[in-house]
Amino acid sequence: MSTAFGDWTPDDGCTDAQVTATEDHLGISLPDALRDYYATAGRHPELMGLNGHEHTLRVTAPEHLDIEDGHLVFCGENRWPARWSVRPDDVGWPDPRVHGRSEPGGKWYSESRRLSAFLINVAGRQAVASLPHRATCRVREQQLGVVESLLSYVGSREMQKGGHWLSFVDPSRRLLASYSYNTATLHVGAVEHTALASLHERSGLTLKPA
Repeated sequence: MSTAFGDWTPDDGCTDAQVTATEDHLGISLPDALRDYYATAGRHPELMGLNGHEHTLRVTAPEHLDIEDGHLVFCGENRWPARWSVRPDDVGWPDPRVHGRSEPGGKWYSESRRLSAFLINVAGRQAVASLPHRATCRVREQQLGVVESLLSYVGSREMQKGGHWLSFVDPSRRLLASYSYNTATLHVGAVEHTALASLHERSGLTLKPA
């Protein structure tokens, strides 16, 4: 958050009372990982996807959470009907598996082994899409070492294991990147255009303006 948007303030997050009210309404306890995301970013327009950008996700605010087809749905795409959820049997776990589906009524599939990893990468995707200077690059999985040598993982790679995305950060250059295994694409965003130029020069990757 500090790399992309500046210092965190209490106004960026939900209060414990707001989250507890949702739990009382639904009759369930939310996973710790989701509570942590709400506490940190539950009122942050970009990280919650409230700006309506077509390439971002929309994380459901706690007061709008609901049970859909037996799943607690907490995230969806702004442009497409894909949704992500936690099964009710797993909701009480601190860091449960995430399930997704591409359309209403479709079959749920396993998306990520850990909710925390999924949310880290949701934040990475949201931040990259919100930054003023952006670029994309095709990067095969075998080429990830180039990215790893220049950028740091958000948290760590171990924290992000088990999902379809990876998130990277370079705080000194105020640059963030999000990698999709499914499309073999690296999305990069920066506060200053010079940070993209520097990454291109240092990596040799062909960055195309987004």
